[in-house]
Amino acid sequence: MPRPLGRRRFPRFEIHIPFLYTGSAPMSIATGVGWTRSLSQGGATVELSERLRPRTPIQLHLRAPRGIAEAEAEVIWSGGRAREGGGLVHGLFFTMIAPDHMQALRDACHPLVIMRHAGVRLPLEIPVTCRSRNSEGSQLQGRTGNVNRGGLFLLLPRLLPPGTPLEVTLHTPEDPLTVDGSVVWVEPPEIWSPGESIGHGLQFHAPSWSALASLGLLLVKLS
Repeated sequence: MPRPLGRRRFPRFEIHIPFLYTGSAPMSIATGVGWTRSLSQGGATVELSERLRPRTPIQLHLRAPRGIAEAEAEVIWSGGRAREGGGLVHGLFFTMIAPDHMQALRDACHPLVIMRHAGVRLPLEIPVTCRSRNSEGSQLQGRTGNVNRGGLFLLLPRLLPPGTPLEVTLHTPEDPLTVDGSVVWVEPPEIWSPGESIGHGLQFHAPSWSALASLGLLLVKLS
């Protein structure tokens, strides 16, 4: 059975992970997608596509680094839109969490996880097509390795130097998702292997909230 949570104070960490949310009965909220801004075992600050009133109960399916964490929550407050095209900011209090999902939430909030994995990268392996903004018509086929809200780890068949601007189309099981970004780092030559792909770090160029919501939905569905 889910375990009710008292209003204790828990350490809160800046961590960006996506989630799906639905309204608890008798509410009639359609299923939506959001991203956390900060997270603890007792609650979260999140960005949503729609504004929810305080005291609205919702059910969450969070894409934690080690699996899905499900929780029941209540909206405590709502604010304005986050900067750089983000969603509408809300504060949530977790009211109940099933015991078998509590560990996934603890792992997501653990300080060592935050320090070891900057930005909390989530595994994602799907094909991509990359087009360089510096070279008309030039395309590369590759794959993603992992992703976070700020960028992608790309595996490409040849080297693209840092600073290269790219249009990347992720070939998802449903509709393609296109994002813009720039290469910010490349794996060092000493770890390259003949015939194998080269790892690149891509940083997004201020993605729209629509793109972030689509990326979040993809990550939750493929978990």
